[in-house]
Amino acid sequence: MNTTDWLAYFRQNQLDRRGIAWHEGIHLHPRLQEPLARSLARFQLGESSNGVRLLAAAQRLSERTGDQFYPRTIALFIAEEQEHSRLLARVLQQMQVPLLPWHWTDSLFRRCRHLLGFYEEIAVLLMAEIIALKYYGVIRQRCGAPVLEVVCEQILADEKFHVRFHCERLHHVIGPRPWPIRAGCWAMLSAMFAAASAVVAWDHRRAFAALGSSAAEFLRDSWANFFAARKAIFEGAPFARDAADQIPAEPPPASLAHIARSRG
Repeated sequence: MNTTDWLAYFRQNQLDRRGIAWHEGIHLHPRLQEPLARSLARFQLGESSNGVRLLAAAQRLSERTGDQFYPRTIALFIAEEQEHSRLLARVLQQMQVPLLPWHWTDSLFRRCRHLLGFYEEIAVLLMAEIIALKYYGVIRQRCGAPVLEVVCEQILADEKFHVRFHCERLHHVIGPRPWPIRAGCWAMLSAMFAAASAVVAWDHRRAFAALGSSAAEFLRDSWANFFAARKAIFEGAPFARDAADQIPAEPPPASLAHIARSRG
């Protein structure tokens, strides 16, 4: 898909939102309440960036490349991430859990993003999007709270296309490079994901255990998703998740460009 297709997709996706029956409340098993609340609060903080630096960098890139639609797609991507933050904040409110003002994992993630260039920042964001697939997937499957399940379904429906969006952009940048540079990018992305996934697996291990999962399961399925994303970046194939039954069914990736054009 080109940038125009993605702009049409993001605009339509603003309208295609799931209804959430907040009035039903969120009722969790007592063993889940504390570890899941702590875990969700950390993810909510991570989703809460205002995106000003990223949008400014996208605008500068647009001025160099002449792709006037890319900053608009980035703005809509940021808006979806901010919506995820609002959804999680409301979940925490219903669970009577305060929002976190700071956490070391979020501080480390933001520092890594801000110290690098635009495409490196996109790569860092991509690592977080890939990790989110398994994280929200296991909550959706095992929390036993219908309202929270729908919130996770909405986030997952967005995130899998965020992964594809960033993979396609990185393929456009990395694909034409000489093989030594491609090899370096391959190693860098793999190392970034290894570090990010290990931190999340350790930091959220109690929540995974309470959900009947484990850090090992999280890592196994997250690496499967990363391998699919890496293939999309280096081979140009549309991203397709590998970890089973995590994401609600959507139209197949091959038809996405047609859908975006018809909806635009």
